[in-house]
Amino acid sequence: MDVAKQTIVDTGVTLTIAAGTTVHFATGTGITVQGIVDVQGTKASLVHISPSTAGDHHLGFSIVTGGELKMTYAVQVGGGIEVSGSGKATISDTQMSQAGGDFLTVGSGTVNVTYSSIGLAGGTDSTHCNMHFDGATKISVTHSNISGAPFGLMLYGGNGVDLTYNNWFGNQTDIGTQQGPPVSADLSFGWFAKTAPSSGGVATYTYNSAATAKLTDAGPRL
Repeated sequence: MDVAKQTIVDTGVTLTIAAGTTVHFATGTGITVQGIVDVQGTKASLVHISPSTAGDHHLGFSIVTGGELKMTYAVQVGGGIEVSGSGKATISDTQMSQAGGDFLTVGSGTVNVTYSSIGLAGGTDSTHCNMHFDGATKISVTHSNISGAPFGLMLYGGNGVDLTYNNWFGNQTDIGTQQGPPVSADLSFGWFAKTAPSSGGVATYTYNSAATAKLTDAGPRL
């Protein structure tokens, strides 16, 4: 499947991407999701999403008001995922890395990521920050590996963010904040290769039952 130009999945339309499909994005193109994009990879047959030219970047998926991305067992490189308005993204068992900017950017909407990896496990990713949250929203990223970027997460907006049971490693900064509205997140049961961030300034963190070793029940179940 080739995406040669900016594409819109209209309201009421479902684009199904079957197991084993390879999706190639031309440089600078992406898919705006107003309807539903359903990526149906399986453990035995992953969906691969990448730039048409190796090493290039694309715009990935932009999920806007009324839109929904459902993604299982995929490998997405070269471009990220942006959620805004009342958009919704549900992602599991997916490997995400090598965006041209930030990978998972959430302004508002509903996001649920489980058993996935955001960022390269070894080396330095081209992604600036694996996750960037900015604004009131409902976000859960659990049982996942967050690694290999200058920032694992820029938590610039959001309260009650569920970040439990994650591994954080290889990032220059695991979680960064900025002056602005208060933010809060639950980091419980997670493992940090560095020292876990502590509450202070605008940020309040809950960090109960910290893991003493890298979690084995995190990342894609391949």
